[in-house]
Amino acid sequence: MRAAILIPIVFVVYCSTALTQAPQMFIQDVSWSPDGKTLLFTAMYDFDQVKNTLKADIYSIHADGSGMKRLTGQEKNEFYTSWAKGRIAFSAEVSGTKMSDIYTATPEGSDVRQLTKDSAKNSTPSISRDGKRIAFVSTRDGDKYQIYVMNSDGSNAKRLTTDTSIGYFNPQWSPDDKRLLYYAEKGDNRDQVWTMKADGSEQKLLTGNVGHNIFPGWSRDGRKIIFSSSKRDIDQGGSYVDGSYLYVMNADGSSLAKLGSIKSFFARFSPDGKKVAYVGGRFPQTSLYLANADGSGAVKITP
Repeated sequence: MRAAILIPIVFVVYCSTALTQAPQMFIQDVSWSPDGKTLLFTAMYDFDQVKNTLKADIYSIHADGSGMKRLTGQEKNEFYTSWAKGRIAFSAEVSGTKMSDIYTATPEGSDVRQLTKDSAKNSTPSISRDGKRIAFVSTRDGDKYQIYVMNSDGSNAKRLTTDTSIGYFNPQWSPDDKRLLYYAEKGDNRDQVWTMKADGSEQKLLTGNVGHNIFPGWSRDGRKIIFSSSKRDIDQGGSYVDGSYLYVMNADGSSLAKLGSIKSFFARFSPDGKKVAYVGGRFPQTSLYLANADGSGAVKITP
């Protein structure tokens, strides 16, 4: 693993002015700034079903819905954001290739640094709260994604998971940086939420092999976990996009409860624990919403 590779030409082309018009978007994920005032999200658009192509970029928006800006340019497709200690992390790929890498930048999109560079898919980075480490998934050692941790400059990458029959996704640091939250799939369309220590030990199943459970995230105090789940009822159908509801449980997997009746495949608690940002809608148009932590009072903040 190489150390950070500085990119001489940054991706940012639109950060100085807010967007007056936005394309029809399929918003994929959302993350909060540490102070809870700003949100990052990645959105896909310009779908060409004949050529099987699309564009994907990172945007920022104030929590009140104002000041939406695109942070990335046209060279690559960017996905999955994380924000801690004055840096954002994301993955990016060149359209039409089977490789992606992890990058970091300032929250304004400048000082872009490439952290991974190998012939594999490296994705879903998560910056630890102290800013010293990044957890991510990669196919560098096989066909299925495994979880790795590296220093924030890209050095000293270590593999944490070892079962090559399972795909691992969406590692998320606990608030004390001692544990990682993630979900895993065995190919049965019944993905499950797990936690483990930051060294890969003590892997613990939280969702009891029930339902299809994806994109878990911590509350700021580490006591609660929010995630999206589908296929929990016999008559429940639909894809993960239009068939998932939000659930909340304790960090040990107990006290599982649906969060109101919100349909969403991706959500995150605000840093103060009072709000939930989530993605709502159906392909090809989804939007970003804010609701109270109990699921009430939902407001759409993107077009």
